[in-house]
Amino acid sequence: MNKKEFLSSLKKHLHLLGDKDSDRFIEYYDEMIEDYQEDGYSEEEAVHQVGQPAMIAEGIMKEQGIKTVQVPTFGEKATRLSILILGFPLWGSILATVFLLILSVYMVIWCIPLVTGALTLTGLLGGFWSIIGSPFIFQDGLHVVVTQVGVGILLLGVGY
Repeated sequence: MNKKEFLSSLKKHLHLLGDKDSDRFIEYYDEMIEDYQEDGYSEEEAVHQVGQPAMIAEGIMKEQGIKTVQVPTFGEKATRLSILILGFPLWGSILATVFLLILSVYMVIWCIPLVTGALTLTGLLGGFWSIIGSPFIFQDGLHVVVTQVGVGILLLGVGY
């Protein structure tokens, strides 16, 4: 690789830095290659001494705090997709379990007002029915009427 190819490759790798910063680094490495050439190295040897443009650009980006995003290859995507599909029996059942557990907790929470409402309605209706119906059972005796009224009052207390 000659100096021109090296610098163009380095510029291509440093495109995230912007023109001003990338030009500053390009000039620095241009001078470094020229210094090696003044020391007696040929152009290819000087470029080889400096290093690979991709590695240099990665180091510069890391120093500048710019993270490079690595795009996954087709093979990596295919591997991830196949693992996702083959692992569905495991993660699908775990996901269904978590969903149904949350749903059951939700249902149990709603059972509290449902049962309370049912007891209230039953107590009120049963209490009124028991008190209203107690005069109609006088033929069985006074003790049955008093018991019926007492049960009606108890049910009204439960319902209220």
